[in-house]
Amino acid sequence: SHIERIVESNPLLESFGNAQTVRNDNSSRFGKFIQLELCSSCKLLGSRCLTYLLEKSRVVSQDAGERNYHIFYQMLAVDAETRAGFGLGGPSHTRSEMRFTRLGKSPVDTIEGKTDAERFHSTTAALALVGVAGELLAQLLRAISSVLLLGQIEFKSTSQDEAAAYDEASKADAAAAAAVLQVDADSLQGALTKRTIKARNEKFVKALSSQDALATRDALAKELYARVFDWLVGKICEATSAAAAKKFIGLLDIFGFESFAINRFEQLCINYANEKLQQKFTHDVFKAVQQEYSDEGIPWDRIEFKDNAHVLSLIESKMGIIAMLNEEGVRPKGSDENFVSKLSTVHKAEAAFSTPRVGAQKELQFTVSHYAGPVTYTTTGWLERNKDTISDDVIGLLQSSGNPVIAGIFTDAGPADGAADGKAKTDKTTVATKFKNSLAQLMETVGRTNTQYVRCIKPNKLKSSTAVDNEMVIDQLRCAGVIEAIRISRAGFPARMPLKEFSIRFRVLVRGKADNIRFARGIAVSSSSIGPGRDQASQCEQLMAALAPGEKRYEIGRTRVYFKSGVLERLEERRALLLQAAATELGRRLRGQRQRRRYDSARRAALRLQTMRRMRRERDTYLATRGAIVTVQAWRRGLWARRRVAGLRRERCATRIQAFQRRRLAIAVLARARKAAVCLQAAARRKACRRQYLLDLVEHREQAKLENQVRALRAKLEAQEKASRERSQSVSISSEPPEEMLEALQALAAENAKLRVELERTKTDNAKLRKENQRLREGQSTRSDWLASIIRTKQHKSSQLSRQVSSLTHSVAGSDVAGIEDLTVSAPVVARTSSMCIKLYEPLSSFWEDAPCNLLLQMRSGLEVHVKIGPNLLKVEENNKHLMWQRWMDCSQGYRQSMEFIMERGPGKRSISKRSLGSGMDMDLPLGMPIDDGSIGPAFTLKSAFTGKYIVAGGMLNRYCMQVTGERREDAAVFEFAPLSPQGSAAAALEADSADLHAAALRLVGENTVLGLRQDGYVSTVAEGDPAAIAEGLTAASIEYLVPCISYELIVPDKRIGISVCKDIPLRVGAFSSIAESGQPYEPGVAELSGRVHIGDVITRVNGQDITGLPRPDVLEMIASTRPVSLVLSVTTEPGEA
Repeated sequence: SHIERIVESNPLLESFGNAQTVRNDNSSRFGKFIQLELCSSCKLLGSRCLTYLLEKSRVVSQDAGERNYHIFYQMLAVDAETRAGFGLGGPSHTRSEMRFTRLGKSPVDTIEGKTDAERFHSTTAALALVGVAGELLAQLLRAISSVLLLGQIEFKSTSQDEAAAYDEASKADAAAAAAVLQVDADSLQGALTKRTIKARNEKFVKALSSQDALATRDALAKELYARVFDWLVGKICEATSAAAAKKFIGLLDIFGFESFAINRFEQLCINYANEKLQQKFTHDVFKAVQQEYSDEGIPWDRIEFKDNAHVLSLIESKMGIIAMLNEEGVRPKGSDENFVSKLSTVHKAEAAFSTPRVGAQKELQFTVSHYAGPVTYTTTGWLERNKDTISDDVIGLLQSSGNPVIAGIFTDAGPADGAADGKAKTDKTTVATKFKNSLAQLMETVGRTNTQYVRCIKPNKLKSSTAVDNEMVIDQLRCAGVIEAIRISRAGFPARMPLKEFSIRFRVLVRGKADNIRFARGIAVSSSSIGPGRDQASQCEQLMAALAPGEKRYEIGRTRVYFKSGVLERLEERRALLLQAAATELGRRLRGQRQRRRYDSARRAALRLQTMRRMRRERDTYLATRGAIVTVQAWRRGLWARRRVAGLRRERCATRIQAFQRRRLAIAVLARARKAAVCLQAAARRKACRRQYLLDLVEHREQAKLENQVRALRAKLEAQEKASRERSQSVSISSEPPEEMLEALQALAAENAKLRVELERTKTDNAKLRKENQRLREGQSTRSDWLASIIRTKQHKSSQLSRQVSSLTHSVAGSDVAGIEDLTVSAPVVARTSSMCIKLYEPLSSFWEDAPCNLLLQMRSGLEVHVKIGPNLLKVEENNKHLMWQRWMDCSQGYRQSMEFIMERGPGKRSISKRSLGSGMDMDLPLGMPIDDGSIGPAFTLKSAFTGKYIVAGGMLNRYCMQVTGERREDAAVFEFAPLSPQGSAAAALEADSADLHAAALRLVGENTVLGLRQDGYVSTVAEGDPAAIAEGLTAASIEYLVPCISYELIVPDKRIGISVCKDIPLRVGAFSSIAESGQPYEPGVAELSGRVHIGDVITRVNGQDITGLPRPDVLEMIASTRPVSLVLSVTTEPGEA
């Protein structure tokens, strides 16, 4: 999301723009201004980032104990295989061998708890979020690695007339750098060791010395990294910015005031920016204090504050440091010494400017008295740093690079800033001028906002979390302008407090409220001196007059009390003394109460001890008496027990004799019964086998009859073909068959192919029926009625096939067409004559099957089903009240519990009628015969398997929508199947089409309305035969049922199952659970999506292994350790059986 991209963009900028310094392990070496873009309702839409003054010199040089930018160490910390992808896979390509990463000699490889290798993976993930991934990421990493490889190039000393050349040890690194830059190796060497100079219409090639070549190499490395950094910032802005933003919140993170032993050009720019920010900060604080006094009606004198306008004028005026540095840079013989000399001449009278009188480099140094203190700058190399030049040869070389990132950043930048064409470069292209202009734009943007300031203070130089260096902290507060802000605040009324808080806080000093406290005399004042005030201001005035009589070092404002220095402190001290006296009195009373409780506890313990002693003496006497009595009773009971045992032994012997006789008689009865049962079972099995044999015999005869007809037809066609060929021999060779004969031939060939396909399909259906028959016979014998219905449907199709073959035989026999080759007969395809097209969506799980309407009525009541209307599936609403529909069958991967319903027989015994069944839904039961064999029957109800409530018809308050609120079956809506197209030809077509056999409207019994779908997701009733509803497919319902079985197999591919099991063996399904993470929306697992798993099913096998007798932890480990995993579950409670 865009929020994630915004959050991850800041660590990404830290990887490319932050480095370790002696004071901070993650110091930002550039300034940035982040704008969080908001819409009109202040919701975050995106962000933009502006950067200032990247410290390019750190790329080629670092001080002792410091590191280069983090990205270099992250790239070198990954494994060699990954580094080889961006050209750093060599054994010498380590942080201790690469020149640009070993200069600081810092051993640190962990920043803020993460290693460089871990941060590299975080960086690449963040780059992918902003659109830098794949080949573009590889191009970016190769551009960064080329900077490191350039640092490995060294040049050997040559004469002044010859160009510098590669050192022998650097040739391999130079070739690697050229390969990563995707430029020619010789061209790279020429660009580093030579420079082309333009003079009018001529060009001269100047050979560079080894020192100049090293300078060119460093300039190339710095410029390449800086432009890559700017390119990356642009990519981040493209990924996170929003065009529709109306407002923004700006976050300015810029370098603080810097003063080192040697201060260079970068320090001047940084301190110049801090002077600008300090000026705004001082004005904001001053204006805030003055405005507050005016709003409160407090008289105040003008407050003097330290203004740094003269320092800013010294830097940015027309004759300031920046202007004179630009002027000296365009002079033909300009130098750093002349620049310092001109500054001394022009600004020697300035109080903020001075030059050192002693020192080895006093000609190159000057001092500026900033608001945080004087800073001495050394101007060595300032002119070149300000120009930031790079030769045309290097620019042209990188513009021809095969790396699109490198070529793009140097092509978009235009010609080189340092083009030596003999013309003076204007100050608009200098670094100082660019920084001045961008700083002015930044201050203009900040000036239009309400500014809040956050100061970051380092407690010590040791990077320790426990030590505090007071001098260092005060130094930073002074540099941040906080001390100056405090001085401005203390010049007026430094302490203030709201009126209500002051009245509540110091009311305790009134003596009337402190009379009960010892030692309060002399601290509190008399309550008689304070009368009732009309408002809080008058109360505070009276309270202050009593607490500080004769002292006017405070002011009462409209909402606050303002105090001069020391007044509030004295009041707080008096209040603290009073509270201390109150605490002493409270402690005295608490100690007294504790001692009284201790005494009462000791007294109660003594009384209890005496009571226990007396009780023990009496109990010993009682136990002695009781023991004597028990001994006498035991002797007497023993005598009675011995007599009773003798009688029981005689009774046991008699019982054994009787049991043996009864056992002998029962064995004889069992033998006779077992023999009779075996005979009955044999007769039953013989009857079942004979019935199956007759069914298979009928099927075999029908198949043989079809095959005989096919063979006869084929022989007849061959005879006709032979006769046709004999007749055709007598006809002239040039004669051609008539066009009508050819068309008839093609039509018969096409019909032949269709019949062959239909025949193969019929064979396949027969094979499937045999397998289904075998499975149903093994699974549950009570499904024989359903199997018989399927056999009748198949026989009906077979009879239609026979009639079609006969008609085709007569049509072929009557034709006189010659030349028919390879004509075979297959099952016919019935053409649709109805204009209605109904699509049957297959079940989403193999555990469910579509049921024809006529078969469904013969199944047993309590069948678990799904109700489909087109691609939509009916379900119970989330609040378990309304019946809803949702487009599901063509866009989902599984079911939900709320979609399952149970078909039950309607209340009362109803008989079958033609209107209930409709045409195309024939049953093998006589019309009018009551169905009382436990089947569903023509009239049925629907009960939610999820909530256990019935579907009822809602009233006017529910907008006549169907509700799932019925508690009893008598309250439920009773449905029956109604045909979709009762007309003649359409009905025949519906009967022939498989989809239409499964589709019908759900009609409410006794009404002319059927279930229909509404546009708002609810289910209501519409008039039966409504043309609009029929045309849009809003009433064509089909039913899929849960196939009954004893056990089933569930395959879990690659995610959690989504069930909770019981805590003992066998493992029984206890509940369904979500597989989503905590806090995420509910997401069902494989078990619930299948629609087969029910609460109470038992897991019996895991991956084919029987788990009976195994410990529960071992079974859970087997399930969780492998994916995919196969689970075999046995059904213990079946909601419905066919």
